[in-house]
Amino acid sequence: MLDSVKKNILRILLYYDIFRHPLKPYEIFSLLPQNSISLSELNNILEDHILSNHISFKEGYYFVGQNDSYVDLRNKKEFFSKRAWTYARIVTHIIKRFPFVRAVFVTGSLSKNSSLPNSDLDFMVVTKSNRLWVCRTLLMLFKKLFLLNSYKYFCINYFISEDSLEIEEKNIFTATEIVHIKSTYNTDLMKKFLEFNKSWLKKYFPNYRSGDPYFHSSGFKVNNKISYLQKMLEVFFSGKPGGKLDSYLRDITRAHWNKKYFYINKNEREHMFKSTINVSKAHPGNMQKVILNKYKERLKNFNLNYQGKNE
Repeated sequence: MLDSVKKNILRILLYYDIFRHPLKPYEIFSLLPQNSISLSELNNILEDHILSNHISFKEGYYFVGQNDSYVDLRNKKEFFSKRAWTYARIVTHIIKRFPFVRAVFVTGSLSKNSSLPNSDLDFMVVTKSNRLWVCRTLLMLFKKLFLLNSYKYFCINYFISEDSLEIEEKNIFTATEIVHIKSTYNTDLMKKFLEFNKSWLKKYFPNYRSGDPYFHSSGFKVNNKISYLQKMLEVFFSGKPGGKLDSYLRDITRAHWNKKYFYINKNEREHMFKSTINVSKAHPGNMQKVILNKYKERLKNFNLNYQGKNE
């Protein structure tokens, strides 16, 4: 069993090595792809230094190789993230006033408190059912017209509707993003979102507890108050006309993506620019594929198998 534990510790550290992000013991335990040991047992294994010489320790953090600088880098990222959270709160107060926004979550580097000065603020927005594309279009127009299409503070690359909370793509990349996701508006809907994804997340991280404050707390009290401006604006897009407009906006957005990215294989393009009634995803760099390929390469270098599902 010990060899299995050591390999799984190495697996999770190799994933975070992609981001030069060392981990604390509790983080390793929560993200360990097995549940046959307790946290105290894991701590004993780590403290006894009976792991392979591939894993190093410094100031309470574990990481792969002799990358001591990763610890200082993580401390710097946490410092920069404190300021980034201030911007995230401000931007959230803008986003929540748009029609049909039901929740705002922070994803990406900031959700892990791992932002650098040039990092984008990544948001995931949950919308009202059958109004996702109206909501998305209005937010994108605001970004283009008033923010000069800036992505740094207004990067909303994932929309889902409130009746489609389970994430279809299930792999270590999406699981890791969800485990770290943080709500900046509507914490109740985030809890519901986590419950909808709990069963498959447990297959990747059996020790993870849904809603664990260690991973999901943004560090400040979230303002869940509904905006009156939002309620007023939604009147203009209600009823059947609003539903028809939503379908039309989805069709023209999908046509735009197909035309702009015609050179990308159709299956890959539809994966990168998902556009269903309940989901809108726009990831031109296909970061998910990039990260998974880097992870598989690292595992291969250490003679470890990739244990993912739905690759």
